[in-house]
Amino acid sequence: MWSKRVFVISMVVLLLLAQSSVLFSEGYSTLTGIVKGIHVHGFKKWLEVEGTRDKAVVDFRIGRNTRYNPRLPAAGERVRVEYLTNRGVPVAYSVTILEGTRKGSK
Repeated sequence: MWSKRVFVISMVVLLLLAQSSVLFSEGYSTLTGIVKGIHVHGFKKWLEVEGTRDKAVVDFRIGRNTRYNPRLPAAGERVRVEYLTNRGVPVAYSVTILEGTRKGSK
């Protein structure tokens, strides 16, 4: 009887902790910029984007879970990247190509 109470209380506490971490987790960060290139290192793919505000170049980890709207961007296109930082590495979750984005296009 006592062990059932301890088990139920511990499960409730674990459930509350799990939900609070989901509720208080930070949302996606966004960066808008120009694609400088896509690089492959071993089995990892990286999207290199130069930010429009500070001209800083950021390498985003991309992969099979990354959503591309409408397609994988090419160098010189303007994009908006939604990402989270995982273990110090920015991981792109969504890459959206913005309208009229090719360099040299009118």
